[in-house]
Amino acid sequence: MRFKMKQSELDGSPDLKKPIGKKKMIIAVAAILLVLLIGVRIYGAAQSAAEKKAAEQNRQNYVPVEALTLHKQSISSAITLSGKVEADKEASVVVGTPAKVTAVYAKVGDSVSKGQVLFSLDKTDLMSSYNQAAAAYQLAQAGYQTNMANYENSKKNYENMKQLYEIGAVSKSELDQAALAASDAVQETYKGQMAQAKAAYDAAQKALNDMDVKAPIDGILTALDVKIGSMVTSAVSPARVVDLSKVFVTVSLSEQEINRVHSGQSVQIEVPAASVKVKGVIDSVSIAANAQGKYTLKTYVDNKDGVIKPGMFANMTLSIAGKDNVLAVPTDAVIFHGGKDVVYIAKENAAVEMEVTTGLESGTETEIVSGLAEGDIIIAKGQNFVQDGSEIKVVTLDGRQVEQDDTAASAQTGGGAQE
Repeated sequence: MRFKMKQSELDGSPDLKKPIGKKKMIIAVAAILLVLLIGVRIYGAAQSAAEKKAAEQNRQNYVPVEALTLHKQSISSAITLSGKVEADKEASVVVGTPAKVTAVYAKVGDSVSKGQVLFSLDKTDLMSSYNQAAAAYQLAQAGYQTNMANYENSKKNYENMKQLYEIGAVSKSELDQAALAASDAVQETYKGQMAQAKAAYDAAQKALNDMDVKAPIDGILTALDVKIGSMVTSAVSPARVVDLSKVFVTVSLSEQEINRVHSGQSVQIEVPAASVKVKGVIDSVSIAANAQGKYTLKTYVDNKDGVIKPGMFANMTLSIAGKDNVLAVPTDAVIFHGGKDVVYIAKENAAVEMEVTTGLESGTETEIVSGLAEGDIIIAKGQNFVQDGSEIKVVTLDGRQVEQDDTAASAQTGGGAQE
């Protein structure tokens, strides 16, 4: 019997039709399933993102807003008035005798004390007059002493003459002459001569002293128009000293406002140029209007560091009315819409329009007389971009950042006035 061998057996090559092993088949199937699973997940994620994006595009756009919870508080109506800063004390330096400047001891901006010499003038011409007056005064003093000694003797002589006259030892004319020499008129003449000599001396001394020109008050030297060798006269003041330790602000009020303020009332003073904001007290209020029909209010401000300068503009804010335990909202939250004042509150992620009646205004806050209730959540920012029923998102509540998931819960607490 003969056996026939396959060609593959003759040439040693494997048989391609031989079945694949079980193990290899399992690995291949697992790989295919894994690829399919990954593909399904990628497809599902992409589809979910697309659906979310489509839903976001199809939903109504919301308006982000900032909200405040309404509470009762105090409110005051204030007005702000503008005025100018003026120095409490200001003095110009006056020169009595025209002369040339011989020395300068200060400069503009220096702090000076009352009596401090600012500059000196030539004393040559006045020195001779002073010396003459001084000599005359010395002679007058010596003469006065001699005259007063003679006057005392005359009084004693008069007393003796009276006794002698009584016994007939002297005549009536001799007694009269003695009385005249001892009279008060003689004494007053001697005193007058002495006073005249002293006045002349004092005047000469003052004129000489005034050649050293001094600061009239404590303060800051704000002007000094002199230099060595220049002439100064009494026609023009060469220097000015200003006391800046205290300044005052004056503002004008209308007749509608004047009876709402009073002396001693606290005010807020702001001087923008000096970056100063301080509290002050009304010092005085005029009782009569000026030519423009305005009343003047004056307030002093401490200025020890001197940063506030005369002539600067100042803003004065003062209260003219006030109320306690009232509902008040930021003034910007009240919108005039449809012929009425409205405020939008946040409720269930929607803006709800509420008509309100307003009362006192402070400039930053407005009293709500009716239309809202304590606990309402009002829209304080973003109210100009919503209308009744607009979808909103409260991003801050009472100044605190609100998480996205908490927005609905926060907004749902509003709407107390509706219920």
